[in-house]
This record gives sequence, C-alpha cells and structure tokens, in this order.
Amino acid sequence: MLRTLGGQALRSHKGHKLDYNGAMPLPASLVASIISAIIEAAAQSSTATATASKYEIYSNTRTLPPEAKLGVMLPPLGDGQVIINGKSMTLAPTAQFRSQQNLIVMSMSIQDPKDVVYITDASGAIYRVWMISPAEISARPKN
Repeated sequence: MLRTLGGQALRSHKGHKLDYNGAMPLPASLVASIISAIIEAAAQSSTATATASKYEIYSNTRTLPPEAKLGVMLPPLGDGQVIINGKSMTLAPTAQFRSQQNLIVMSMSIQDPKDVVYITDASGAIYRVWMISPAEISARPKN
C-alpha cells in the first residue's frame, strides 16, 4: 500500500509504517559485537605499545656511517631545501629520510625538529638523513 504524506511517498507493510529517513534499529547482537571489537582493539594497542618499548633496544641497533654529521633538522618545506643547524642546505634529487625505526619516511611527514645524522653527495647536497634517538646520540663516537 502506498500513501503520501506532505508529498513524500510512504509505504506500509502489514500495518507497519516504514520511514526511509529515520534511524535504522540495530540488533543487540550487532551492538555487542561492535563494542567487543573496540575493546579488543584498545587492549591490543596497549599491549603493542608495551611490547614495542620492551624490544626498542633491539630495533634501534643500526649502523650509521661514521662520516655522518650530527645536527638538528627543521621540518622540510618541500622546496628542495632543508635547514640543519640553522643552515639552509640543498636536498639531492634522491634524498632519503629514515625514521628512528630505520623506515623510509616522506619528507613532508616530518612535522617537528629532529635530531639527525646526515651525509652529503659529491656536490654537497644532502643525500641521506637518519633521525636518531638520544641513545644513538650518546653512543656516537666524539670527533
């Protein structure tokens, strides 16, 4: 049966009014399943954080080039330049940035000043940059 109300068509089925713009009722089992999934995800993330910090000493053992220079890098602006220790330096076309976990990161994802070590290519452009932890800074040989 089709009825109109204010120019809008409403259908009724066996005496029940169907409202196509109203909230859809959710079965209790679906709500319980969603809540359970949220709680499980929260529990896993706290466990993952504890596990990550537990094994942090193993993930941060990487060999950095001895000729790499130490500095503080400001977030790159995307103009082919980077500021390290207050000095504007050119980035090589193949410049590569690595996180403290030694993963390659895009330069535009760096949002805060970072302690880094870096090397330059033959023309003096920044070629490789490694973001380092305070532990790596203290472990570096003093030149």
